[in-house]
Amino acid sequence: MKDVIATVNSVALINHNVYEVTLQVEEMTFIAGQYLMIALPSGEKVPYSIGSAPHELPKLSLYILVSEPDSLAQKVIEHIKNQVTIQLKIPGGDCHIACDAFQQHAQQAKPVLLIAGGTGFAQMKSIYESLQAQNYQGNISFYWGVRTPEDVFMTDWIQQAQHQHTTASFNVVVNEANMDWQGRTGWLYEAILEDHPDLSDSLAIFSGSVNMVYGTLDQLENHYLKTENCLSDVFAFAPHPNKPVL
Repeated sequence: MKDVIATVNSVALINHNVYEVTLQVEEMTFIAGQYLMIALPSGEKVPYSIGSAPHELPKLSLYILVSEPDSLAQKVIEHIKNQVTIQLKIPGGDCHIACDAFQQHAQQAKPVLLIAGGTGFAQMKSIYESLQAQNYQGNISFYWGVRTPEDVFMTDWIQQAQHQHTTASFNVVVNEANMDWQGRTGWLYEAILEDHPDLSDSLAIFSGSVNMVYGTLDQLENHYLKTENCLSDVFAFAPHPNKPVL
């Protein structure tokens, strides 16, 4: 990873606890699906998935969840708000669209499932936008799971994604819906299997918490999703306790 200085363009609260951070960087590249690390004055380096696609450079977008006022994420936001420039390490991560597993799948334009929980949305958004820009020939199905309707953000982008491409679909799945929610409800895997009962030809990319990734993966494997057709950064830092390292 390279040390890069980024200019802070904006920091905006876009729902009750998620900030969108936009940065400007020069003379660097990354692959859709990779992450960066924000360097704090304390010496801590905090990883975040890049939420924009490579063709949007020199702009970078991040989506940072602040769940507690005394959390590390709050410390990151306060640091960014108070700086004109910040220091990054970039890029990192092997779960991206140039990796061998994805490229072998893409050669046959087979279906791709982008499966995100919470702010795992960022990594999948980058991949989704990059595949669209590259005119990926297979079907792309983006599934984003959140706990409540209040956890949804980027609604304008979602509406555009839902109507822009004939070979792609975008699905928000709310686990704890209220009476005002008109979209899909339940667990992520339930929505995926409703649309894709046979996953034998699909490649799945997961982004989210360890429990979300492995809980969803275990359910989808029962419907013929192949281990070798699964990608996630979680596999590297938190191997499944009951499965070999992928």
